[in-house]
Amino acid sequence: MENEINQEAYDMRVNKGILPTVDIAGHTFYVDIRMDMLRPKDDFLSKGIVFDEIDHYFSDERDTYLIPYDPKKHEFRELDYDNLLSIPKDLIAVEFPFQRVLDPIGWNRHGGWDIKDDLKLIGLKSHFQAKTIPWEETFIRDIIKDNLEKVKQKSEKEKQPNKSVVPPKEPQRKKGRKM
Repeated sequence: MENEINQEAYDMRVNKGILPTVDIAGHTFYVDIRMDMLRPKDDFLSKGIVFDEIDHYFSDERDTYLIPYDPKKHEFRELDYDNLLSIPKDLIAVEFPFQRVLDPIGWNRHGGWDIKDDLKLIGLKSHFQAKTIPWEETFIRDIIKDNLEKVKQKSEKEKQPNKSVVPPKEPQRKKGRKM
């Protein structure tokens, strides 16, 4: 097992405490399992990418996260899917592996397992490159299509006069003395 694990990456991670990194759209993030986030290397104003916030962006089929990312602020940004009518211009879609793949040693430490568990199976790398995925290749195009259809149906409904609504009756006024 010792020969099959990248010994240089193992030494840097275990003995020197150097965290693995991920390059996302030209910006470097530390994989910090203890803090449960991808922490920006040199942008202290960015809140980074917190794994709890992106849990629902994990794809079991691809074993990766596919998230909307703000390249100016260097952070994840949630989209308003109910009101999304066009592809976001200021965000990009990025894909990167699950925490267990990004830092298997940190994952094992955090879980209380032996730090060498599954290293042979997963492998050990010091640096990863996130992929930028065109919006057209994501699920967002279907959401936009559905939202545009809803808007179209709503506007058509508003244009048609609604004949089923009966105006309220005027209360009848009775003539004569009241008791």
